[in-house]
Amino acid sequence: MVEIKATLKSRGAMAIRGIGRVFRILDDNRNRQVDVNELLWGLKDFGIHLDEAQAKCVLAKFDRDGSGSVSFDEFIRTLRGDLSEARLVCIKAAYDKLDVNKDG
Repeated sequence: MVEIKATLKSRGAMAIRGIGRVFRILDDNRNRQVDVNELLWGLKDFGIHLDEAQAKCVLAKFDRDGSGSVSFDEFIRTLRGDLSEARLVCIKAAYDKLDVNKDG
């Protein structure tokens, strides 16, 4: 994962737009999911050479719901990480302000 993040960062691909571009490059069949085969060959295009077992291990890191493929949400959350506590506080405050009747 460190090598993957470093490679993407060196290409300027860690912003949301860049991550989206990388995801579209990996998603060969355009089904908005990346499977292990697409990950394996897509990473080779970025100069990251993994064998199938390594690709499965990397896919498992991304695949939070255990579906066997990775959605864009799973992809971005793994690369960018979870939101910081400070950011969560801001989001909650904004949500509370918009939820005028407090019904959630």
